[in-house]
Amino acid sequence: RMSTASSFRFRSPPMIQLLLIICYAVLLISSANVVVVVHSFVTPKSFSGVRYNNDGYGYGARCKRVPSSSSSSSSPSSSPRKGQLAVSPSNEISVAHHHRHRHHESNESNKVVSKYDENHDASNSRRSFLSAGRISITTMLLFPPPAPASQPIDSIPFHSAAYGREEYTNSIVASRDTNISPKEVYDTIASDYLKEAYDAAMKDSSAKDYYKPRALDVGAGAGVSTEVLYNVGYHTIDALDWSAKAWDEYVVDDPNGHCPDSVTFYELDDERYLDQWRGKNNSNNERLLFDVIVFNFAVNEAKASLFARELLNKEHGRLLAPINTSNDYWLKQTYKVIDGRGEVLWSAADVGAWSVQFQPDVTQDTCSGVWCAPFNGFQKKQ
Repeated sequence: RMSTASSFRFRSPPMIQLLLIICYAVLLISSANVVVVVHSFVTPKSFSGVRYNNDGYGYGARCKRVPSSSSSSSSPSSSPRKGQLAVSPSNEISVAHHHRHRHHESNESNKVVSKYDENHDASNSRRSFLSAGRISITTMLLFPPPAPASQPIDSIPFHSAAYGREEYTNSIVASRDTNISPKEVYDTIASDYLKEAYDAAMKDSSAKDYYKPRALDVGAGAGVSTEVLYNVGYHTIDALDWSAKAWDEYVVDDPNGHCPDSVTFYELDDERYLDQWRGKNNSNNERLLFDVIVFNFAVNEAKASLFARELLNKEHGRLLAPINTSNDYWLKQTYKVIDGRGEVLWSAADVGAWSVQFQPDVTQDTCSGVWCAPFNGFQKKQ
């Protein structure tokens, strides 16, 4: 029927119209799949601190981070965290629904103005369907839903990509400022002395709802000692090192590294950390004391005793440190376990086939050599 030029419609059999609709829909879906596949390749594998493995599942996230002393902030500052895209799949549905609703109102008004035959109504329905499909696909491409997580990020344990690289009796270079210690070191950290402190802390946590076992990892380096402590059971950990290079490489930047929110990394030396800790603990808050403290570099006995008396839980706390056999003598140490009163509970000059020897304490004026200022760039506290 050609009543007017504006109302002209080509009359085709319904079966042909149906085939055309199906073909057009297949083309749209195929184009969308191609774009989605391309999008998955060109989209960076990182968003707001979340990294994805090859299957697209969220795996790693940056630790809570406290910058070096050059920063004006003295409180822990968070790096980018686990993030999700702001647009959810439900937004896509609401956009398409809104478009169909507007189109339906337009159709109703058109029916009032002029009456079309049933073929015109079918044409309107087809355009409405295809238009809504374009809106939904466009919305999906512009705002893809976040990749599904295989498990909640916070339930993934701490992991350093350097863990497992350690060797018996040999140190391995992790960065210019850090070595991965011989495996005897990490076996000692996982020894019964530190496990006893954890068991006692768990008894306290059952009696006090607020209490959680806490560990301080001094000279955390690449995070291997942090992972050993985490595996022992200490999930609330302050890890610190004056240089963040090894930590960033193996914990933050490596796609296999992961740091849960319960682990905080401080880019500080032990003396600056102690100053900050004293500032927060001016009321002798039991919650800020540690059940275990581990030193991963050589120290004089006075420093080890100071940390034990001030920072350890007085009832069951344990501190493990390689202590110089003579004051300021950095060529030989003895491993010692000290309690919260500063008393030595255990000591060993050799662990297995390894003779205890660590990097020197960079904060000491007697520190000399490539591990010390000015060769490594460390700036001492004034």
